[in-house]
Amino acid sequence: MKYLKWSVLITLLFAFSCQNQEEKQNPLLLASIHPYELILKQLAGNEFEVKCIIPPNASPHTWSPGPADLKNFSSASFILANGLGLEANLEKNFAERKDVYVAAASLLKDIIPLPERKLLAEEEVPEPVEHQHQHAQNPHLWTSPSLMIRLIGFLEKELSTRFPNSSFVFKHNAQQMQQELQNLIDKIKTERTQYKNPAIITYHNAFHYFLQEFDIEELGFVQESPGKEPTPKELALLGNIIKEHNVQAIFLEPQMDRKAGETLSKEFNLKLLTLDPLGSDGKAQTIAELIDNNWQKMKAGF
Repeated sequence: MKYLKWSVLITLLFAFSCQNQEEKQNPLLLASIHPYELILKQLAGNEFEVKCIIPPNASPHTWSPGPADLKNFSSASFILANGLGLEANLEKNFAERKDVYVAAASLLKDIIPLPERKLLAEEEVPEPVEHQHQHAQNPHLWTSPSLMIRLIGFLEKELSTRFPNSSFVFKHNAQQMQQELQNLIDKIKTERTQYKNPAIITYHNAFHYFLQEFDIEELGFVQESPGKEPTPKELALLGNIIKEHNVQAIFLEPQMDRKAGETLSKEFNLKLLTLDPLGSDGKAQTIAELIDNNWQKMKAGF
């Protein structure tokens, strides 16, 4: 009888312990892409669970979610996306959780520079009407360290409003992150002075804000829009740019098909280098490291 009593007591204690652990689960923060996952992890610290929706080896422009990819939406306490049409196939899901959804583009709407999107031979190759709305503003905000400094400041306030008990953690971590990014800006500016009129050709213009910030010319890009392979005429026009500017390298991206880049590399004897805007190799632990990793690779193509 004593054994039975102890057995019941242990079972009850175990059940209570499991229930208590469930109650103490950290709130879930979702990021649409890996760069924002890095930001949320560093900003929120250990008090929150952070997950990424779109795999970093996939293009957010074209990726579509399956049922398993959406399992965390209902339990998320906060969702950070980019906006500006980057995650077009998730917009319906974001709308269903608008109470916890925030877009980086909305937080930065008053300070995002309005770029002139430079297409390959845009005068000769008119852009299809169905793509024009997508390209009104470049969505790749996270490649600019200055924009990320501002975004982190906005996120710190946003998260502090939603989770006031963690406001001190957010503020402390935000200040540290902003200083890391400012140090990176100073470093890149110093290293940038080693190069006279640097210019590159990218696979698609994912680095527009970075190049704009550090006065690096983008001569052109291989894909006019994500997933759209260049026509023979567009490749020929790009070849003219390569010869005119004595381009030494072509930059691939892990999320994009390599075929057109390899064709250009073979025809014009170009180095094949890789820029990874989403950090698919997992080497970067912070947004500052991700930006710096791409800068180090970019320098090899000047």
